[in-house]
Amino acid sequence: MGGWDRVYRDDTQMAPALERGSMVNEFLDRHRSLGIAGFVALLVLLSVPCAWLGSIPAVSPYPHRTPAFPIQDVLLDESVFPEGFRAVRPFDPEDRLPAEQVARHFLTEKCHPLMVGAGQQVYRFYGGAQSAAEAYPQEIAIWLSPNRGDWSIPPELSYESVVADQYRFGCYPEQETATVECQAVGRYGEYIVLFDAELDPDHPECLSFTDLERILVAIDERMALYLGQDTQ
Repeated sequence: MGGWDRVYRDDTQMAPALERGSMVNEFLDRHRSLGIAGFVALLVLLSVPCAWLGSIPAVSPYPHRTPAFPIQDVLLDESVFPEGFRAVRPFDPEDRLPAEQVARHFLTEKCHPLMVGAGQQVYRFYGGAQSAAEAYPQEIAIWLSPNRGDWSIPPELSYESVVADQYRFGCYPEQETATVECQAVGRYGEYIVLFDAELDPDHPECLSFTDLERILVAIDERMALYLGQDTQ
């Protein structure tokens, strides 16, 4: 789905059948993006005397401010998804952005894992809200690129965030898989939250536009809770 990377590790139990595990792995491979941040961090660490490695904090061009809450707290859980979905443990998307980051996949056992699923990424920019605002247009260009599809707002879902400082949502039909891909990109102060989902129009019982709207509302509510904002 979208910009998620091609590599993923998970120690939770998948479906017992080898074919099912292969399909789930293929789904996860489509939902995670490798960046160069890990490679750059490795080069920096190698350039520092070994005696200092145990005490050096994460490398960043910005001063690290202590957040009021762990970034993992703003991730969704499976409670906002339809019955049958499960939340995979959080992981580091290893993206290129100068930000603290965390991501999570959401899978369902009820439908084909290549047809229905979702993912969320949260970034807390080291440079604060200004850095997040500067990065936002680039994230829109990547995630909602016209080169990937004809993005539009479906008539079944016209949700507009009242919490985000900047917000874009769109869907497009995937001709190859006959699915619909939807993505939302929201900036909440120093945070950028990315959410993507694939829906199978032939199986709305797995994940529908009504379900998707409830999930988008849940993202807003969670961000508002932790940032002390009003959702009205």
